Amino acid sequence: MEPIPVDLSGVPETLLGNLGRRAAAARIGAMNDPVAIEVVDRLDYNFADFARGARWHALRVATFDRAVRQFLDAHPTGMVVALGEGLETQFWRLDNGQMRWLTVDVPETMDLRHRLLPDGPRRSSHRGSALDMAWLDGLDPADAILITAQGLLPYFQREQVHGLIAGVAERLPGSLLVFDVVPKVMLHLVRRTSGRERDLAVELWTWLFNTAERTAISAIPGVAELRDLHPPLTRSLASWAIAAIGFLPRPLRYSLPLFPVLQARFRGLGAR
Repeated sequence: MEPIPVDLSGVPETLLGNLGRRAAAARIGAMNDPVAIEVVDRLDYNFADFARGARWHALRVATFDRAVRQFLDAHPTGMVVALGEGLETQFWRLDNGQMRWLTVDVPETMDLRHRLLPDGPRRSSHRGSALDMAWLDGLDPADAILITAQGLLPYFQREQVHGLIAGVAERLPGSLLVFDVVPKVMLHLVRRTSGRERDLAVELWTWLFNTAERTAISAIPGVAELRDLHPPLTRSLASWAIAAIGFLPRPLRYSLPLFPVLQARFRGLGAR
């Protein structure tokens, strides 16, 4: 089988780092993601640089997986909507045989995804930006729905992020949104590094996070709760370190070089 060429730029290009680190983490036993390894092996691309930081990346992925798994434990036939999913392989890590999955991404990315991970039973896709909100049209607000935005929102403008959250709160009352953020300190640290990922981050990270921004998101109409999530505890010292960080005051927590993961819960119909 001929290797599949990769021709991505801008925000879509950033999916390669996420994929490469998951595959690297899977190869060393830091996470279970054989499909990520299969995808990497099919692409004509040098992923060698992404081995660095793979263990830490695996913890961020585990945080998302834990949130989705808890949702599916409560709602086995629930709908998971993955915004800006890229070449994420979360469906195969968490499939319970009943859940439904919707991938939302721009056409440039979706073309590559469909060559590697085509739609199938209980898996569908929407070609378009998460910001155009058309992906909401096919969803039933009466369903149990969890939305993920992994490695996506920092590439939007602040007004776009707030508009997206407000739109979901209005259209899908009672749903959940799990997303990660980039604290301002991360941009300062990344500027001191070099390489293509550094250039993309400096150029494209436009929404940065701190306690004031957390307060602003909590005040968006329809947001009932906003809480910080943490990875499951394992034998990894890193997972225990992140758990300990969770006890720090938020201003200090958000000043550390980590990518916090948060979950917003939206008010249900009739709730005040």
